[in-house]
Amino acid sequence: MSEDYTAGRGSPWEYDPGPPRNRRWPRLFSETPNYRALGKAVMGREKFRWHFGPMYYRGRLRDDDVKVLVIGQEGAQDESLSHRSFTGGTGGRMQHFLNHIGITYSYLFLNTFVYPIFGQYSGSKIAWLAQNADSPIRQHRHKILDYVLARNDVHLVVAVGRAAKESVRTWVESHGGSCPNGISDLSTCDSHVLGANTKVLGVRHPGGASSGSISAIKADFRRAIRLVHDWAAADANWLPVDPGAMRKAASAYQYSRAPIPFRDFPFGTPWRLGRGSTSSNRKDDQRAIQIFSAGGKYNNNGHSLSYSDAANGSSSGYSDEPGDYPYEPPVASYRDYDRGPDRRFARLLMGGTSGFGWPDFAASGADAHASFGHGAIYRGRPRSATAIVLADQQSHDDLFMARALTGEAGQRFQSFLRAMGLTRSYLILRVLPIDTLDLSTTTKNALVDNPQVRKVYGEIVRAAARANNRSKVLLAMGTRARRLVQHANPTGLPVVELRSWNQSGTSASWQAALDQLAALTYGKDLSNPSFSFDGSRSQIPRYDLPYGVPRWQGSSGDRSRKPDRSGNPTPDYFKLIMPRWAFDLDPEPLSSSEAQAVVNAPT
Repeated sequence: MSEDYTAGRGSPWEYDPGPPRNRRWPRLFSETPNYRALGKAVMGREKFRWHFGPMYYRGRLRDDDVKVLVIGQEGAQDESLSHRSFTGGTGGRMQHFLNHIGITYSYLFLNTFVYPIFGQYSGSKIAWLAQNADSPIRQHRHKILDYVLARNDVHLVVAVGRAAKESVRTWVESHGGSCPNGISDLSTCDSHVLGANTKVLGVRHPGGASSGSISAIKADFRRAIRLVHDWAAADANWLPVDPGAMRKAASAYQYSRAPIPFRDFPFGTPWRLGRGSTSSNRKDDQRAIQIFSAGGKYNNNGHSLSYSDAANGSSSGYSDEPGDYPYEPPVASYRDYDRGPDRRFARLLMGGTSGFGWPDFAASGADAHASFGHGAIYRGRPRSATAIVLADQQSHDDLFMARALTGEAGQRFQSFLRAMGLTRSYLILRVLPIDTLDLSTTTKNALVDNPQVRKVYGEIVRAAARANNRSKVLLAMGTRARRLVQHANPTGLPVVELRSWNQSGTSASWQAALDQLAALTYGKDLSNPSFSFDGSRSQIPRYDLPYGVPRWQGSSGDRSRKPDRSGNPTPDYFKLIMPRWAFDLDPEPLSSSEAQAVVNAPT
């Protein structure tokens, strides 16, 4: 049941909209240095796992929301999929730590590096990149950390692991303070230079358990818990607990993990991510990340999988702007990201509105694993749409993108939308909110014919149709969408039917649909649409996708695959694959200032 994968995480319709656009956060994050070229210049080789982009933060970015700042070393593959920091095993350990001291909301997670690293944090070269005053990486991190202080009254800073401890020490020193005991005891640092109420401590990295130091890690976390309780006992006003939370006794602390709240993730993120432990693994020489269900195995251990192809893709339709890298979010247009639906639509899309919950899909024959959730159901703008699109699922990309119709079919359909005069005023609704690609026609029809499914889609369409007073049209793309539209058009919008991209005769069907649309009245974004489809592929707009998604995602055709296990499709594994053209890119050259910065780096 879905409750098994949502317990302790709040409601699935809670989510993080991304950095506030009226603050410096998006611009600060967009100023990320050239990690690849810096790593090669200093280390002599690729030091950073750049392929799936950076992960900047997890938690609160609104003013005065942060009481506890947690700083780590860098993220791993779960963080690469969620585009948020501390969402894997270490994130679960730290979430439990925060829960125990009564901080369940007012926290922010950041890292020493916004990209994962190859190997360990050891040696003078990687330390130079992380900590030297000349390093662009340290300078960028300090801008972010200082902005946290500027917008919040931070009471506690927790450094997780050696790299983070060194980062906190250099941060304190950059403000004129010192750490008399170095990184061995950060609590002795002159933390008042960061803020009048700020205290600092460090803990061992939970990842060290793999090297046999689990007893030392547990003891160190218990020490840190006692220290927090001692500080709180000495000053009752120092670190008040969050509303609805409680601070448990230090003696009651057990080293454990807790699930990550839904409100820390973009809307639609697979529920599998953030359940307190690692949920994915890297594949194909860094080119792919494989996610596994609660019924799967890390690295598919013991499960023999067969993927159909390497999903090389092509750059046809890819576009960016000067200064952008394919493996990072937009740099030039750094405010281009989808903040998600408003509260009413978020709840409705997730089946959380009273009377409009999703049915038990398994009871109708669906084999989708419940741990992946119901997230990838929409793309676009429910409140301003003039075209509401019901579209059959046509790839597995939506699972990773947390948005509907984002693979090959969606990229082709993006060109169709422009041909009908739309660049923003659309809402795409996937039929259905779970994976159904491998199901039989009979089972798919049974799912679509479920009265509750019809009821939910009817309510979503009704709400979108009444959200603004512009003229609207309803499109039904694909066999299941055309079947559903008969029961999901309560306001009687004009309907235009067209085939799915993966059906035969699609080009003719789409052109015929455009001919119909040319004769209809609906609100348009373009004054002179062509109403002509040339079959081209377009990149999914960044303003349709959650914050943090790299440029290459939503381009280059279908970027995900579902394998066979023992000759049959398995609901337990999916792989997100970087296109070959992007994987083969060389690092961009250093800027003149970055080149000058590394002149004195260790050789």
